[in-house]
Parts: sequence; C-alpha cells; structure tokens
Amino acid sequence: MKRLVVLFALILWGNACLGQQNQFFGGLFPEAAITKKLKNQRQITFKVEHQDIFFDREDREEGKVFKHYRTDLMAFYGLKLNHSKSIAFGVFHRIQDGPNANRIIQQFAAVSRIRSTRLAHRFRTDQTFTKDEDVELRLRYRIAAEFPLSGTTLEPQENYFVASNEPILSLQSGEFEIENRLVFTLGRLLTASQKLELSVDYRTDKYIQEGFRTRLWLKVGYFYTF
Repeated sequence: MKRLVVLFALILWGNACLGQQNQFFGGLFPEAAITKKLKNQRQITFKVEHQDIFFDREDREEGKVFKHYRTDLMAFYGLKLNHSKSIAFGVFHRIQDGPNANRIIQQFAAVSRIRSTRLAHRFRTDQTFTKDEDVELRLRYRIAAEFPLSGTTLEPQENYFVASNEPILSLQSGEFEIENRLVFTLGRLLTASQKLELSVDYRTDKYIQEGFRTRLWLKVGYFYTF
C-alpha cells in the first residue's frame, strides 16, 4: 500500500513541475460498492463514488486548497452469460457544482486467464444528460490485469495487484474528444465476500479541444458481495 502512496506523490510532484499552461488537479477519491447476487446468474450492484480536490494548480494561486468536486450514485443490473462473459445495464446520478447530471450505461465484459493472471475486458457505451447541455455520447474500453501477490490463487487475507487502462471516446455538440484513465491498484481480499483497495488513478483528457487536462486521484475502495 505504501508504494502506491509514494507513486501518487511522485506523479503529483511531476505534474506540478510541468508547464503552467495545462490544467492539473487531484485529491481523494473514496468509493464503495455492494453487490447482491440473484437467481439465474443475475445480480444488482449499488455504488457510490466521491471526489474531493486537495490540489488545484489554478485555485492554489487564489489561496484555495480543498473543495468538493463530484459525488456519483450508480446502480447496475447484471446478467452472466456464461463462465467468462456478462452484460449489465446501469443508471447514474452525478452531484456536482452546477447542474447535476444523469447517465444511462450499457456494458459487456469478458474475462480470461493466463496462468495466475486474470485479464478483464470491459466495453461500455453511455449517454449523459445535463440540463441546458447537449447529450454526451461515449464509447469506452477498459483492459485490466489482476494477479495475486503470493501463490497462484487468491485466498482470503491475501493481497493482489491490478493494472488497468481505459481510453474513452466522446461526442457532444458535434465535438469529438478523447480521455484516458490509467489505474494501479493494491488490494486485499478480506473475506470471500469483501475486499479493500488502494489505487492511484491518473486521468488525462482534452487531447483534441483546447485546455489539455490531467487529474490525479488517490482512491480508497471497499467492495462487498453477498
């Protein structure tokens, strides 16, 4: 866990040393999810994510340090197609400065294994609705590699590592944009149904439009399945 905190600090320091033309901010990103398994390979998941900014290059010059950024509430209904593939549909509500947003999500996921490494592929499309704004359409693909840090299988009270990358393509008001999310995670399987994760989440966007932006989050996550 300490290595991820050091990595977070190094990335934070590196971005602070870059040119002042780019937008950069970051902070703490707690999240929690509860999944209830249903009959016939179905499940429902409720998730909450919260983001607080502790460093903002622009606001720092004005003496501001801490502020709420976003709180996201999500619910998913999933169906497992077979041992390695599943689909899910979700709804999403975002609380933020300015008009809140709502989103509809469609998802397909597939999992494979290479020895002790678990490879997860996730394809998503979503549509975001915000008052007085055009609908934002996005296409997302995430690949994640997960493996236990001891042995070949993960057991309760053991640690694991996950590395993932997710490029996101978006279209809104006729303008095309690209975002990328790179995440490194150290996790611990507390019990067969509970896990705790600490992650460094590095996001970049506005590759095409003006104002290239980077965001760096230290994530703490708790996940429970029953």
